[in-house]
Amino acid sequence: MAASLGTLLSVRKNMLSPSPNNSTVVSFSVLRGLESSSKGRLTYVPHWKPTRENLEELSKPPALSPNLTLVSPSSTICTSSKRDGDGLLGGEVADFRHREESDQTDDMSSTSYQSDTNSDLEKETRALRSNVHEREELLEIELQANFDGTHVAVHDYEMEKKRQAEERITSRKHKLLENSKKLLEEKNHYLQEKERERMDEMIKSVQELQRDEERKTEEAKQRQQELKQFHEASAERAVRKIKEMEDLRLRLLKEEQQVKRELQELEASCMTVKETAENIKKTLQKCKFQSYLSTSASDIVSETDKVLKVSQNNLNSANENGRVTEGITKIMQDCSTLICSLLQKAKNVVNEANTKAAKDEAELQLKEEAKAKEEKAKKQQALKTLQEKQRVNSTTSTPTSTSNDQSKSGISKDLASSISASAWKEFSRLASYRSDIIKHAEPLNTDKTLKQYKFDLHRAVTTPINAISDQSPSHLLDKIQRLAKLLSGQSVQMSGKQISIAKHPAAKPFCKDLLAKKLVQQGSQQVSSSHSSAFPIAAVIVGIWSSFPDIGDLILAQFYDQCPFLVPFYIPRTAELTDSEYFASLGYLCSEGEIEEQGKFLKRMTGIVRLYAAVISSLPPQGKSQQHPFGLEKGWTWLARMLNLDPRPDYTATALYEFLAVAGHTLMRQYKKQFGKLLNTLVLEYVPKIEKVTAKAQSGPVVRLKVFLEACIKDQKIPVPDGYLTPQWWRSPSF
Repeated sequence: MAASLGTLLSVRKNMLSPSPNNSTVVSFSVLRGLESSSKGRLTYVPHWKPTRENLEELSKPPALSPNLTLVSPSSTICTSSKRDGDGLLGGEVADFRHREESDQTDDMSSTSYQSDTNSDLEKETRALRSNVHEREELLEIELQANFDGTHVAVHDYEMEKKRQAEERITSRKHKLLENSKKLLEEKNHYLQEKERERMDEMIKSVQELQRDEERKTEEAKQRQQELKQFHEASAERAVRKIKEMEDLRLRLLKEEQQVKRELQELEASCMTVKETAENIKKTLQKCKFQSYLSTSASDIVSETDKVLKVSQNNLNSANENGRVTEGITKIMQDCSTLICSLLQKAKNVVNEANTKAAKDEAELQLKEEAKAKEEKAKKQQALKTLQEKQRVNSTTSTPTSTSNDQSKSGISKDLASSISASAWKEFSRLASYRSDIIKHAEPLNTDKTLKQYKFDLHRAVTTPINAISDQSPSHLLDKIQRLAKLLSGQSVQMSGKQISIAKHPAAKPFCKDLLAKKLVQQGSQQVSSSHSSAFPIAAVIVGIWSSFPDIGDLILAQFYDQCPFLVPFYIPRTAELTDSEYFASLGYLCSEGEIEEQGKFLKRMTGIVRLYAAVISSLPPQGKSQQHPFGLEKGWTWLARMLNLDPRPDYTATALYEFLAVAGHTLMRQYKKQFGKLLNTLVLEYVPKIEKVTAKAQSGPVVRLKVFLEACIKDQKIPVPDGYLTPQWWRSPSF
């Protein structure tokens, strides 16, 4: 309402502003704009209450219609609203309008009269404007006073209403508390009633359950009593039945045990017959001299089979019938008696054959010993011939001829292409030393009274050697200790006997030579078929060699004797030597003029070379001195000697391949770049030499060597062979 009054006053001010031209049009335009605005459409509300929100709304400026136009105070004249025609300025506005219309009419009659009238009108307008301005100020003051009084009245009214509202709220809270208290009391009363009813129902239910439980208990007691009586009666019947069944079981058990015992006895008798029959066959088969067995041996075997068949049929019949009759028992007794007599006959036949064979074998052994001595003498003679020829050439030649026939190394020209001077010197020394050892051990071979002693020494040496394996470090050390104990002169127990080399002077050289021979023979016999077995044997060799250097010389002499390529020594053929003698000097086995086949010979040489390489590359056994008696430097020397000699078909390629396959990885780890250069030399220079002297039909070993070397150079490593005893193996828990 206040905003509407302010707007009305501003409109009235604009209406009272003098404008000689379009004042009337502008005034009506303003009035129409007010009527179309939201504040212009005022209505009277008799129950209107001046709240804070309404007063704030009234204090806002009116929302004017877009039809209103801006009116300058200098160009507008206040006009009375149609709605307020009888208001405060109604008469003055009407009078002004009437005058304006009269002026417009007079203006049309004459110009002179118009100018006079305009001057009078201006004076009246100024007087009227002054009067209107004073009245507007009085009206504004009156409206402002009315607005302040209204605001105070509204505030008082609000405070009164607020107080009344608080009193009503307090009254309502009080009533709410009373109602809540009343409702709570009613609720508690209701719940107590329900609880009493529920407790009564529960008591009734419990009483009913107790009565039902008592009834069921009585019924259960009655049923239990009935069942007890029934069970007692059943137990009595069961006891009677059990006693009857136990009596029956005992009777059947006795019968079954009797039958079982009889069947077991019959089966034992049959097994005895079977074992006796097997003993008969084994006795006849174990006879080393089958050709000496008489024709009765086949008859014994056929009769044994018949007796065995009868006894087995007899046992099968008893098992099928489930009992042993007197007839079956008698037949089995007859079979046992007959088989025992056949066993005795077989033993007699074997004894007769052994007696005959012993005589023939003794004669044959004498012949073979004589032949062996003859072949050995020929072999020694061949070596002696070479040595004498070398000695003669070195002593009888003139200085000029010496320079032509001998190399700078001091050996003959014939031997210079087969062996180096240092190798020849070492080979000769070891051969001479071994001859001396054999000579000192000769009494044990010739004295028949020492035959049993020789046999015991032979077993004491060969038994530990035959038991060598990579089972555990302690196992190998035990074999080394047993052999070392024997060689040091202490007594060792063998089959309940105490054996010692101190009983005869020839025993020690005999055991030394036998030990060296058997260890090296393991290469041709065992290592040739099982390559991994070379390393445990090599460990024993290194262990013995470390404690007994003289035995090491004998072992090396055996290596050189059984495989001259380990010197290396390509023994030349002389006119004095037969084929058997020459091939025997190379290591071939010759029997009755027949020379060993090339394939078998190379296989044996493979085992010996592998064992030799394993000795060089193996670590000394734990607990021994860490200084290797025949270490990697010997392997390097052997390779250098091989490269300085012209290669031979088969032998050279085979020996190089087997040696490098076993000891190559340790040589590469030791010599590194130098060993790599040596491998390159082998591939680029030495292998072509081997290929030149090798026929295409025999190119297998050289091709294998070439492929192996190329793979090693490409990979820059040589694989560790199977069975190599590493430091970790020697430190294993079993040690």
